Amino acid sequence: MTAAASGYDMAAYLLDRANIHDTIARMCLAFDTRQPDMLATHVYTPMVHIDYSQLLDSTAMDITREQWAASLEPVFDQWDSRQHVVQDMLIELPQPVGAKGGGRLEKCSVVGIALAVAIVLQRNGGRYEFEMVRLKELEGRGENPWRISSQKVVMTYQEIGNDS
Repeated sequence: MTAAASGYDMAAYLLDRANIHDTIARMCLAFDTRQPDMLATHVYTPMVHIDYSQLLDSTAMDITREQWAASLEPVFDQWDSRQHVVQDMLIELPQPVGAKGGGRLEKCSVVGIALAVAIVLQRNGGRYEFEMVRLKELEGRGENPWRISSQKVVMTYQEIGNDS
């Protein structure tokens, strides 16, 4: 069932956009403040597909959120501070069809531009590609129900030392 076919209303649309944005912002905050517990409890689904192959020289994997969060500890140790900035997010939601309705979207895709300055291997940023899902049990408790089920990093590069 698509959200548009079931009457995705304006309030649901705006709430979903805000909650999806907040989940990604919370991911950045957890990365930057070294809070793996926050990643496990407020950002990811119980099982998550992670593809950081371009950034961490690894292969894509399906992993529990707790294992993923714990695996980041050695990565955090490499820097004395971090600042993740994700901007220009394109959250793929259907447009609302009216003031009344009741249909809610169960999953969506998000692309966000990630920026960095002069980091290792001449990378200057890239983008995240997220798949997000709604966890109804969280929604039933009045919590933000949107969690990341798949996360991919696609790097971009800058040219350094070109004197022409």
